[in-house]
Formats: sequence, C-alpha cells, structure tokens
Amino acid sequence: MLKFDRAEFIEKEKTALGMIPQVEKIVDEVCQKGYSNIFYVGIGGTVTYAWQVESIAKSNSTLKLYVENAADFLAMGNKNFNKDSIMVIESASGDTKEVVAAVEYAHTQGVKVIGFIEKPDSPLAKMVDYLITNDGGTYYYWYAVTLRFMYNNGEFPEYDEFMAELKNMPEALADVQEKNDEKAKAYAERYKDEPLQYLMGSGNLWGWAYCYAMCIMEEMQWMRTKSISAADFFHGTLEVIERDSVVVLFKGEDNGRKLMDRAENFLHTICNNVIVFDTKDFELKGISPKFRGLVSPFVMNAACRRVSVHLENERKHPLEIRRYYRRLNY
Repeated sequence: MLKFDRAEFIEKEKTALGMIPQVEKIVDEVCQKGYSNIFYVGIGGTVTYAWQVESIAKSNSTLKLYVENAADFLAMGNKNFNKDSIMVIESASGDTKEVVAAVEYAHTQGVKVIGFIEKPDSPLAKMVDYLITNDGGTYYYWYAVTLRFMYNNGEFPEYDEFMAELKNMPEALADVQEKNDEKAKAYAERYKDEPLQYLMGSGNLWGWAYCYAMCIMEEMQWMRTKSISAADFFHGTLEVIERDSVVVLFKGEDNGRKLMDRAENFLHTICNNVIVFDTKDFELKGISPKFRGLVSPFVMNAACRRVSVHLENERKHPLEIRRYYRRLNY
C-alpha cells in the first residue's frame, strides 16, 4: 500500500491511547473542584473535531457544553462564559493565533484551560493550565475529555467498558485503511480533477464532512468543494445537483444515519456520481455493536486517510503545500 506502514500506524495509535489516563485525571480534578459549563474552543479543523464529540454529548448528556469558533468567540462573545467555565482546546502547531488569543482572554476571566498541544515547547503548551501533549491522537483526546465529563455527570455508565474496547481500535483502524485502499484509489483516479464536489454528513460525521471538505480537499489539495449537512440537503442544495454532479456521502452508524439514507435514496434518482463511504463496510474487531455508532468518526477518519494519500498521488500535489496559509500576512 502506498505510504502505509501498518506497524508504525498501530504503534502511534497505541501511544495516543496512553494519554487517556492523564486526561481522566485532569477531568476528575476539574469536576472535583466544580465548574459551571464547558467551552470547546477551536478554529478550522479543531472546531470540527469538537463538533463531532458535541454531537455525541448533545444526544446523550445534559452537560452545559458550548462549541465556539475561536474567532467568532473573540469577536462576538458568549454571555454563558464566566469565571467558573472550563475551556478545552486542541492545537497541533501550538501557536494558532486565534486560539492563543482565546486562551489569553480566558485567563483574564479567571477561566482554567485544558489543552491538547502536540508541540510541548509551543506558546499554547506554556499557556494552558492543564497540558496533554503527544504526536497525534486527536480523537482519543476529545473522546476521553467528553466521555469522562459525561461519566462524572452521572451519564454514560458504559465508560469503563467502552474504554476497554477502545484499546482494540489501533488494529481495527489499520484494517479499515487496508480494506478501503482500493476504493479510495478508484475514487481519486476518477474524480481528482472535478471542478466541484459536494461532501455530505450527518450526526457525528457532519463535522467530519465539513473538515474533510475544508481542511483536506480545499486547503491541502486546492479542490473546490461544498460541505452539506444531510439535515439541510432537501432545503436548497438538492436543486443544484445534476446528473454529472459528484456527491460524496460519509455514512456513520449513529441516529443521523436515517438522514443519510434519505439523501442517498434520492440522489440515486438524479445523479450518476454518488460515492458512499460507509462505516458499516468495516468489521471493527473488538468493538461491540452498541459502540459502533459512537466510534464512527474514528472509522471514517481512517478510511479517508487512504483517500488523501491517493488524491495527493493522482494530483501530484503534496498535502503539505500551501499558497497562502501561514505564507502571507492576514
């Protein structure tokens, strides 16, 4: 397989799993001290990861949880943010200027900040009150934070059972990538030069559809896209879908799946290019049926890794290249 080392991938995932006890300790301490509400603050890809776990919390918890785009938060504010709030952030670079400013603002209000920062010597790593650091492991972090807050709130009693099964995820996700490789390659070969593609998701995969369209296809491949929530598809976007349009569906296994089924059934009547990536296509050894919907973001992320590799190869466009992002002043 192109650019895939199974053993290396599994080892990195296992290292990320090792963060969870640290996250649990931090969340337990925060809960013991008390808090009024929780703010997940990010921008770009980080806020879309927060959306994915917000969907889980919103459907299964009474936590007072707010997800804010850092730039919007700084410009518009949120009256629910107070000295007893807890801010939760994530940053790969550790110096995203909008997030730095949001943390600075949080500290002026006396708010404590939990942060997963991949670079331990970065500005954000030095600013947060509770630091978790590792090279990768975004989903493990967001899931551990969210589900631990829920568990300590008297919700998600299956916490220990779920975390025990999550230890099977590294091998399961490696299997996902191997199984999806040929389909991802075929997709990239056929649709690499399309002038516009529509990416759709629902439930805990709506954030992923948005993320993949914006952060991978637009930012890293300079491909024009539109991300669509399946819940909104029948209230506008359906009118611009034509026979030759390209629509990519990210189907998970939470309660949002019924929305995707409705959209998919309709699309096949009007469109020749409906591409479906479905978490149900993967076995996920060691993951109970009752948890499959919960882990759909893990699975779709792994499946799309192969799409990214093949788009990069087919378009002869390395994922690392940017024209403007962190190249010009803005």
